[in-house]
Amino acid sequence: MLQGLKYLIVGSGFFGATLAERIANDLGKKVLVIDRRSHFGGNSYTEIDPETGIECHKYGSHIFHTQNAKIWEYVNRFTQFNQYRHRVWTTYQGRVFSMPINLATINQYYGKALSPEDAKRFMEQEVARDRVPHPENL
Repeated sequence: MLQGLKYLIVGSGFFGATLAERIANDLGKKVLVIDRRSHFGGNSYTEIDPETGIECHKYGSHIFHTQNAKIWEYVNRFTQFNQYRHRVWTTYQGRVFSMPINLATINQYYGKALSPEDAKRFMEQEVARDRVPHPENL
């Protein structure tokens, strides 16, 4: 079984599985992947719940996202993704803001309509202002 084996990969999460596939298909080399778990996929592994028939993340939710078209095409060769869109919101002083902080969050919080360049300058000023010791903290 191990005759001619050139590569051993320990761990079958995204990185290990991708590396093994690239070595096998691009280099045409034998590769053995081992994992302490009884399945491939690492922490992103899903399984069907026997009671409900619903696909569930065994190790907690995992979200795959990329803006790179080559990566998206590559991973779609091996699986189908649902159209889940991850949105995180927080409440501060009775107002709701999207997270992580982005240009829209900054504009909403400060009641402004800043361009990316203007927001960068504005936030640099805000940070500099907050670094000056306030009299009550002296």
